Amino acid sequence: MLGTVVGLSASAPMVWLITIVTFLGAVVAAMLVFLFVFREQILAALRKLEQRRMEARIPTRVGLELSGPDEPLIYEITFTENVSRHGARVVTKRRGSPNDSVLVKLPQSLSCRARITYCQHLKGDEFAMGLQFSFVVYDAPSYDPPSYFTSDRK
Repeated sequence: MLGTVVGLSASAPMVWLITIVTFLGAVVAAMLVFLFVFREQILAALRKLEQRRMEARIPTRVGLELSGPDEPLIYEITFTENVSRHGARVVTKRRGSPNDSVLVKLPQSLSCRARITYCQHLKGDEFAMGLQFSFVVYDAPSYDPPSYFTSDRK
């Protein structure tokens, strides 16, 4: 009789261990089912986070010159659709690839290198290209672009 009581008390921790493992297994299984069922909604929400703008855009039309870094003498005269603190959206006839760089000549002879963040086909032979500059184009809190960005506002 004494051996039976000791045997029962020794198996009690094992019962608790089995209960905990079963519960954790059920939680993991429920999470996997949830992720499988709602994977498209989760992925769409994550994509939206990546595409969210970090800075405000100001609709401003400014003429500028674009050229490739390897062909600075061959350039295209184009314009911006909007500007932000560190970038601009320009309309161009050339297709660009994300992470490539271009040379940009802004009015008043300000030249710089910019990284292409995206290139979107518009209509015909036009593309919208997102450019990221390594310097501040204008001070965002005041929403006051430099004079070369205010010359031809939409």
